[in-house]
Amino acid sequence: MSVAIDIGGTFTDIILYEKNCGVFWSAKIPSNPENPETPFIEGLVHVLELAGKKIKEVDTLTHGTTVVTNALLEGNLAKVGLLVTNGFRDLLEIGRQQRPSLYDLKKDRKTPLVPRYCVREIKERISSNKKIILPLDKEHATAQIKALKKLNIEVLAISLLFSFHNPKHEKLLKKLAQKFFDKRHIFLSSQVSPEFREFERTSTTVIAAAVAPRVVNYLKAIKIKLKDQGLEQFKLRIMHSGGGTSSTFEAEKQPHTLIESGPAAGLVGAAYLSKALNLERIVAFDMGGTTAKAGVILKGKLQYSSEYEVSGEFHHGGRQKGSGYPVRTPMIDMVECGAGAGSIAWIDSGGHLKVGPQSAGAVPGPACYGKGGKNPTVTDAHVVLGRLSADKFLGGEMPLHPTISEEVLKRNICIPLSKRLEEAATGVLAIANASMLRLLRLISVARGYDPRNFTLMAYGGAGPLHATELAESMSISRIIIPLMPGLFSTLGLFYTDTNMDFVETAMMSLTRIASLNRILARLNKQAKVWFEKNNVASKERKIRVSAGLRYLRQNYELNLLFPGPELSKDDTQQIHVRFHEAHAKTYGFSAPGENIEVVNLRLRAIKLQPKPEMPKLNVPGSILDEDQVRTRPVWLNNKKFKCRIYERSILPAGFSINGPAVIQEKESTTLVGPDWNLQVDKLGNLRMRYRK
Repeated sequence: MSVAIDIGGTFTDIILYEKNCGVFWSAKIPSNPENPETPFIEGLVHVLELAGKKIKEVDTLTHGTTVVTNALLEGNLAKVGLLVTNGFRDLLEIGRQQRPSLYDLKKDRKTPLVPRYCVREIKERISSNKKIILPLDKEHATAQIKALKKLNIEVLAISLLFSFHNPKHEKLLKKLAQKFFDKRHIFLSSQVSPEFREFERTSTTVIAAAVAPRVVNYLKAIKIKLKDQGLEQFKLRIMHSGGGTSSTFEAEKQPHTLIESGPAAGLVGAAYLSKALNLERIVAFDMGGTTAKAGVILKGKLQYSSEYEVSGEFHHGGRQKGSGYPVRTPMIDMVECGAGAGSIAWIDSGGHLKVGPQSAGAVPGPACYGKGGKNPTVTDAHVVLGRLSADKFLGGEMPLHPTISEEVLKRNICIPLSKRLEEAATGVLAIANASMLRLLRLISVARGYDPRNFTLMAYGGAGPLHATELAESMSISRIIIPLMPGLFSTLGLFYTDTNMDFVETAMMSLTRIASLNRILARLNKQAKVWFEKNNVASKERKIRVSAGLRYLRQNYELNLLFPGPELSKDDTQQIHVRFHEAHAKTYGFSAPGENIEVVNLRLRAIKLQPKPEMPKLNVPGSILDEDQVRTRPVWLNNKKFKCRIYERSILPAGFSINGPAVIQEKESTTLVGPDWNLQVDKLGNLRMRYRK
C-alpha cells in the first residue's frame, strides 16, 4: 500500500493506492502555511480512515512540498555567513550584467541573501588547472569563521574559486568550521553545485544554506509525527524538482532541489499518461490556487533545464529573467506565473484592472469560502458567472457563498470601474487567461515549438476550467483532462523513481574521448557507491548520462543526453549531429564546422520504483441516465447560456457531447466551451476537440 501527499499553497492533496486491488482513495483538505506538517498528518489519517486501513500497512509514503518555495517567498530564511576566496567579497553584489528590465535605469537588483558584512574573504587560491597557488591560511581562516559566529550566523556557506576542480580547501574550511557550527549547517559549493561559473555556484550554495534549517525542522517534525503514528521514517520519500525522489537525509543535504517539488510531480504524471495514450506532443498545464505552471513533454519524455531563478518578480505572465536568485541544479523545464484560482483582482493607481500575483492563499482563501476574505479572486469570478457550483465544491464538503463573491466584486471592481457584475467577472478571467497565455507561449513558441501540433493536458483544481479558452487562443485543437485532475500532481508522485545526480566540469573538446571517459568512469564510481549504500538491486538500477555542450568560446550551453556511460567515436559523431540540430532549433542557426566543447558531464543514478496503472473508468454500462443531468445559467463569452451540468462520476466510456457544458467532480470542474466537443475515452479521460 502506497500513499502520496502533496502540500500546495491552498490545499493539501492525499491519495492512497491499494496494490492488491488497484483502488485509489483520495482526500483534499485546506493547507496550513504556518504548520504544514499538520495537514500532512491529518490528511494521512483521514485517507487511511476512508480506506479502512492502518498506517503500519503503508509500504512507501511519497511527499511533494512547498516548504522551500514558501520560505523563499516569505523571506523566512536562516542568517547565512559566506566564505569566499580573497578578492571575491562582492561576488553576490556584482552578479551578472543581465538586468530584469533592460530599459529601466531605476530598477534595483534583488538584495543578496547574504549582506556584505556577513561575507568573509579567505587567503587561499587554486588555479583553473586544479593546482594550489596559495595554500589556505588556517589561522586567518579560523579568525574569519569566529568573526561570523559572533554575528549570530546560523548557517555557513563556503564557495571558493575553482573548488569544483579541487575541493581540498573547502573541505579544510569545513573541518575548521565544525568547531563553531553544526556540520549539518555547513554547505560547500563543491558538494552542492560542483560546476563552473562562480556566481551561479555561490548563489545555489547560499540558497541551499538559507533554506536548510526550515527544511530540516520541517522534515524532523514530520518524522516525529510519523513515528508517533507507527510509521518508520525510511519509508518516506521526498519529491525534488528534477523529477525524482530522495531520502529525507539527501533532501536535508540538498534542500535547494525541493524548490518545485509538487509541480514536478504533475509533469511526471503527465509524461506517464502521454506515453500510455501514445501522444507525442503535450503541453502540460497545471493551475492551482496560487500559481499556474506549464511544461512540454515530447514522446513521453520530460524536458530538463539546469538554469532556474527563485524569488523573481512576476511580469507579463512569467518570471522576469535576472530578477531572482540563480539556482544550478537539474530541474524539469517548466515556466510559472502568478495566476491561480486564489489570485486577487485589484485596481492599480492608473485605474487598470489587474489579477495577481498576490493570492488569497489557504487563509483566508477566496471570499466565497466564507472565511473572512475581503478581496475578489479568480474563484469568485467563476462563482459569479455560474461556472462553479456553490453546493458541489469539494463534493459538497465545502459549500461556497455566491453572495459574498458578488459583494466583493461589486465593491472592489464594479463600482470603481462602472461595470456590470458579469462584465467585471469576465474581465477578471480574461486578464488571468492573458497571463497564462504568455506562460504557454514561453514554454512552446519561445522554445521553438508550434503549439498547433500539440495536445493541451490540463489539470490542477482550476486548470480544466480555463482549458478550452486557453487552447482556442493558442490554436490548440485537442485537450485532455485526465482522471482526478484536481489531484493529478499528487497522482504523479506514484510514477517517480528515486535518483541522485552526479556532475563534473569537463571544459574540453568532444573529440577528447579518452579524457571524457575518465570523467564518466569517476561519475559511474560515485553512482555505484550510491546504489550500494541504498541497497539497490541490479535489476532496479538505471544510468542516464547527459552533458552541457556549446560551440567553442560560446557563453551558454545546451544540455543533451548521451547514449550511455561510455563514449565511442560513433557516439561522438551522433552527438555532433544532434547538437547542431538542437542549436538550430533553439537559436535559429547552427555551425557544423565549429568545434563542440563539453562544459560538464552529468550522470543520474536511478532506482526504478514499481508503478501502478493509471486510474481507470469505473462506470457501468454505456448509456447516460439523462435524469441525472441538471442545467443552470452560465456566462460564456459575455453571453448567458442554459448549460447542462454533468457529474463526471456517471459519464460512461464513449459518452459524447457538444458544448457548452460543465463537468463537475469532487476536486475539479471542467468547462466545455461552446465550440468544443467532449468525449470520454475508455480509460475515463475527457478528450475535447475544437469543432470549428
